[in-house]
Amino acid sequence: MGVSCDSHNSHRAWSNALGNIRYPMLSDFHPHGAMVKAYGLFNESNGAPKRSVIIVDKQGVVRFRQEYAPGTQPNPTDILAELDKIK
Repeated sequence: MGVSCDSHNSHRAWSNALGNIRYPMLSDFHPHGAMVKAYGLFNESNGAPKRSVIIVDKQGVVRFRQEYAPGTQPNPTDILAELDKIK
């Protein structure tokens, strides 16, 4: 699933612009960034989450965490390889 500090309406517009993405989008809108802050991924200087991928297993253990520079896209092959490690 995807998480951002944007509103549900913003998520819907973004999903539509990408051709209706098929994974759930969660809004960390209020209180602003509470979940992102809990993972240490909130950029206080610009008030937004850092671009990142976190994989949490069924027991709630973080198994993978990677931050990405603004404008950088995660490589889907790398993410799938990480998921394969915890099957």
